[in-house]
Amino acid sequence: MPQAIRLLIRELRLPIAILVIPGIVLALLLPYFPVDETRYLGVAWEMWNNHSFIVPLQNGLPYSHKPPLLFWLLNLDWLLFGVNEGTLRFIPLIFSLLNLTLVYRIALKLWDDRQVARYAAVILASMLSYLLWSSVIMFDVILAFWVLVAVLAVVSAAQEHRLAWYLQLGVAIGGGILTKGPVVLVYVLPVALLGFLWVPRERFSGKWYAWLGLSILIGIGVVLFWLVPAALTGGETYRRAILWGQTVNRMANSFAHKRPIWWYLPWIPTLLMPWTLFPPAWRAWKRLSSDPGFKMVLIWGAGSVVVFSLLSGKQVHYLIPVLPTFSLLMARSVAEEQGEAARFRFPIAGLYLFLGAGLITASLIKHGKLLKHFDLMEIRIAAAGLIVLGAVLFMLRPRTMPALVNQVAVASLACCLLFLVGGNTMFQRYDLHPIAEAVRQKQAEGYQVLHTGKYHGQFHFLARLSQPLVELRSRDEIRAYAATHDKIALISYEKDTQPIDPKSYYFLQPFRSKQAVMWTRDGIATFLGEAPDKKEPTEAPDAE
Repeated sequence: MPQAIRLLIRELRLPIAILVIPGIVLALLLPYFPVDETRYLGVAWEMWNNHSFIVPLQNGLPYSHKPPLLFWLLNLDWLLFGVNEGTLRFIPLIFSLLNLTLVYRIALKLWDDRQVARYAAVILASMLSYLLWSSVIMFDVILAFWVLVAVLAVVSAAQEHRLAWYLQLGVAIGGGILTKGPVVLVYVLPVALLGFLWVPRERFSGKWYAWLGLSILIGIGVVLFWLVPAALTGGETYRRAILWGQTVNRMANSFAHKRPIWWYLPWIPTLLMPWTLFPPAWRAWKRLSSDPGFKMVLIWGAGSVVVFSLLSGKQVHYLIPVLPTFSLLMARSVAEEQGEAARFRFPIAGLYLFLGAGLITASLIKHGKLLKHFDLMEIRIAAAGLIVLGAVLFMLRPRTMPALVNQVAVASLACCLLFLVGGNTMFQRYDLHPIAEAVRQKQAEGYQVLHTGKYHGQFHFLARLSQPLVELRSRDEIRAYAATHDKIALISYEKDTQPIDPKSYYFLQPFRSKQAVMWTRDGIATFLGEAPDKKEPTEAPDAE
């Protein structure tokens, strides 16, 4: 193994461990969460099952909401290890680990300080939001990889004009578009277009934008290798969707998740926990404003947040690729701190004590009714663990800042594991394997399985289905279909307090705070007759 790689692994072994340990636990113990994870697994499964590796499929139809890279990675996993569920969470985890090395390299490029670079990797890995998101089957951690590759190229090009950096930028833009569409440009273009604010004057000229334009063209060229055959084979509707819907409609005029312009602001401190409460991470920001590297990262992060705030569609996880900017800013600030370090442990110790006390209180109020879908013993074990964690942080007195940073990071790992303990029973309410297997069995018996409202493919991979479900959007559609078909079963999602006669359903299971029901033919009549006149069928929410 080359010396440089050995050195990198040695310096990053703590943040690597912080991500890998929960990743293994998540892969072994947690179900795949509807509707996002199960939807994307379902799309990948239909691609695999139908040998449709150019055009993604959902419920038998072309799926245009997302590009194919994540689905290709899932199919690659099955090609290497066979169709399985156990290895899939390691795909985003691998990219999460790569992101640590990229953050480390960007920090070295900006400040040539290994301590700052190590702080940046440790802080990123131990942000609770990033830590928990690193093993989720979604696009954001993978997109963050391409964003970091692109920004590393931009920083390198600002320091040394070489064609290779613009090629790297172009490939990263193309990879980002293949991951989640043109939204990658929101993370990359602000810092590149505002180069005149941070690139040294002697290195900046109008040619900067010409080279940037070349990189964008290279990125488009990368995407065209997939886009052209997909547009030719996917049909007219799919062609319009991927050529237009993925750009103007989804970025500027989103149909879902519309939020006010300020919506992200209160979420940012939450996403940065526990480092939000770590004073050295913020104390030096004002005096670092003239630092060229600090200014560059600030423009990168602020530009992305501002653009996302202006877009109509907002989701918390859209900020995951922005978290590396905060880790870099915090790392630079922490490196400036002089004097006794131990005193800075108190706010984070207090956080864990507060969380533990809050959970204990919630488990006691009205005999735990606030947590009715959780196991109260698991909650109390987690709460006790958080109190112990806070107490340990209070008692330990690290003498140096590196030791304190390590202590805070390890505490994040412990907090994450306690979170998994406390939520174990609730998480199992998201496991759709039982009803997915019931769907497979009914289809094997020749039944048409109907779904109330939009079907997000949540059963397809879990049961390895090869037949689509029939989506019926209204009670009238259900009634009309039932009148013309004999062997049918209907899936809906009902309040968990609603009593249902066992004779009315083939299968029922708890699901989230509701119950998923597969109605018999007679049960469908009961479902339609008991539903209020103005009530439409309940469906699983769309979180895409």
